Amino acid sequence: MIKKKYNILVSGASGFIGKLLVKELLSRGHNVYGLVRKNINSHNDDSYKNILLEDITKKINFNKNINIDYFYHLAGKTHDRTNNINEYYRVNVEGLRNILSLLSKSKIKKIVMLSSIKVNGEGFLDNNNVYSHNSKENPIDYYGKSKLEAENLLKEFCNINKINFLIFRPPLVYGAGVKGNLSSLMKLIDMNIPLPIIRTKNLRSLVSLTNLVEALIIIGLNDKIVNKTYLIADDKPISVEELYKHIASAMNKKIFLLALPSKLLKILLWPLGKSKLVDKISTSLIVDNSEIINDTNWNNKLSLLEELKNMTGNRKH
Repeated sequence: MIKKKYNILVSGASGFIGKLLVKELLSRGHNVYGLVRKNINSHNDDSYKNILLEDITKKINFNKNINIDYFYHLAGKTHDRTNNINEYYRVNVEGLRNILSLLSKSKIKKIVMLSSIKVNGEGFLDNNNVYSHNSKENPIDYYGKSKLEAENLLKEFCNINKINFLIFRPPLVYGAGVKGNLSSLMKLIDMNIPLPIIRTKNLRSLVSLTNLVEALIIIGLNDKIVNKTYLIADDKPISVEELYKHIASAMNKKIFLLALPSKLLKILLWPLGKSKLVDKISTSLIVDNSEIINDTNWNNKLSLLEELKNMTGNRKH
């Protein structure tokens, strides 16, 4: 049976998650248009086209004769060194509004938005508390608040224009090409630098890049699953200490951990601007993924250890 070929628009196509999503969509025979700030040449596929934009909030030059079937919105501001609330809202809310203005008169089937578990909150001190589909939104930082407003903007737009939507709220995503704290962690492990850690029983939910992208595709392109907000994560949360050890093992490196009181660790990390990391290490953030598993045919096919091998570049063939 020949599967239908769709025209798919992806914002953030050059990002950590966007690159793999585009690659997988192309491998399934779809036409993909990537909204990017710089040309992507890595796909080497005639079915992929770049749509360049200098600023997500400004005019986008897009051929209106191309009918977009699905739109994946992955672009967003996740970190701002100045922690400027206006920058988060400018990119995450007004940027989405600008893109949606292009789609208001199209015959689009569905919009799939990648949000964040930070819309629900920052976690708990108690391991008995989890985020589930029944949890209320309680964003704490500017990023989380801007993503919640973007979610509400999307729902309002889709309701007015009679377009279906899906929203995914993942925790920390790990996999090949990861940036940020996990990338820094791998560099420290590679240099055999002792890592400070707090001895706690906290657990953190993560989600594999490969499994997340698979969910975006098989659920996103399923027209029977619409107008839902899903929390998505690996099946089992993991302690920070276990994660450090698994990453070191995947890199074939020994790891040296220094157990320190949280207050002292905050003082040591403050000059590096990383003192807030201590709160993440100290608290639990556990995501219940039962609803998305019960509603759909998605599951975590790739294990934590397999994805960590992808992330560290140490695959076993």
